[in-house]
This record gives sequence, C-alpha cells and structure tokens, in this order.
Amino acid sequence: MDRASAAKAPQTVQVLDRSLNLIDFIASRRHPIALHEIARDTLLPPSTVHRLLRNLENHGYVERDQNNYWRLGFKFLEFGHLVRDRLPVREKALPLMHVLFEKTGATVNLSMRCGDSIIYIEHVFDPQIGVRLSRQIGATAPLHCTSCGKLFLSELPTEELTAYIARTHLQARTEHSIRTPEQLIVALEHARELGWADDIEELEPGIQCIGAPIRNGLGKMVAAISIICASDIRRKPEWPQHLLQATAAVSASMGWLGARN
Repeated sequence: MDRASAAKAPQTVQVLDRSLNLIDFIASRRHPIALHEIARDTLLPPSTVHRLLRNLENHGYVERDQNNYWRLGFKFLEFGHLVRDRLPVREKALPLMHVLFEKTGATVNLSMRCGDSIIYIEHVFDPQIGVRLSRQIGATAPLHCTSCGKLFLSELPTEELTAYIARTHLQARTEHSIRTPEQLIVALEHARELGWADDIEELEPGIQCIGAPIRNGLGKMVAAISIICASDIRRKPEWPQHLLQATAAVSASMGWLGARN
C-alpha cells in the first residue's frame, strides 16, 4: 500500500462506520425521520449526514418519502429474503411446519434468537383465518414475552440470564407478561421440565402460543417452532406432543442424535 492509500484508509473506515451508524439509527425508528433530527441525535453535522444519506440512497439502502423524511430502502427487504432463504434451519423446518399445520390447523411460526429478542423467519397459516395470528417475517419480540424466547433463556448460564434481566428490566407487553425475576425463573424451570414453553397473552392480548426448541448437531438450541392460536380456543392436549415430534425431526435433520441429559 502506498502512502496515499495508507492516508485514506482511516478516512474510509470513518465514512463506513458513520454510514452504518446512520443505518442503525434509521432502523431503530418506527417512522421516517427528518434529516435535521438524524443530525441532532447522531451528533453529526447536517452536511455530513446529507452526504452520507445521498450515497446510501444511490445504492438503495435508504430512501425518502413524500415529505423528504428518511427511511430504510428496499435493499434491506431484498437482503432479508436472501438471508431467510439461505438459512439451513428454515429449509429443514418448513416441510415439518406444514405437517404440523395439517395436524393442528393452527398457525405455525419459526423463530431464531436475535440479541434480546426472537425474530420470526417463517410461518405457515390458513390465509382465511390465520393472518391476524401470523407473526410478520422479520418481526421481533422480547425473549421473556414469548414461548420460544423463554426456551432460549432457559439455556443461558445464570450470569447471562442475570445480565439479560438487568438490560431489559423485563419490560411488559401486556398485563400478563412476566415482570419479575422470580416469575421468569419459575417459567424457565417449567420449560426445562416439559421440554416446551407457553405464552398465554404475554406478548399480545387474545393470543396464546406454545413453542419447542430445534437443536443442531452439538445439541445447541438454534431455533424454535411455535403453534399459535386465539386465547378463546381451547388448546388441544395433543398439540405439545405434535410440536415436540416436529422439532425432534428437524433437530435430527440438523444432526442432533438424542435428547439432552
């Protein structure tokens, strides 16, 4: 590398770092945001923000609405589908999800952990009755408010679970959400005993859900399948067994050879 290239390298890294920070900031907002608000909250000069956004816009990573407010571009939707379609767990789980749907008639979701949340990556449902119950692909939810999230938490060492509680303060989504460490510990112990977990109106009023883990060849939980239905529907006693059979089959296809000790 010549001297000119070496001198430009730190500047290039700074531009990349700032651009990624802008993307993260815009992604964290539920609605499009004005340039001056982005500059104010990111502590960057408006001229710098404008230059970076225009460059990102040229590549499709951000776009402006009719009010000249900024939001993420469709490039991320394209990337999201590519990532989802190339996930080996999705490819292996989807046929079993269809079988589970046929057995139960209930909406079936596939999710993975993403930081302190789960992210939904696939679903199978009856479009005539299951749209409201289906989790939008790419949507996230707090770990402690969902059946699948509780399963991920049940795998954590004590110190990591304590750190999660400290970070999230177990913020509630409904009046039925877990609010205290004591409630969470009881729920996680119950999930370990059963091999599956539930969520009764803890994420959303009127919705109940049961989930079971998918493991890789090393026995590590990498995803979960859940069955979701309205709370006023009586959950059939055979559903947990159907769910466990499905996740066991997916886990076997991922190389997991047996139950945990």
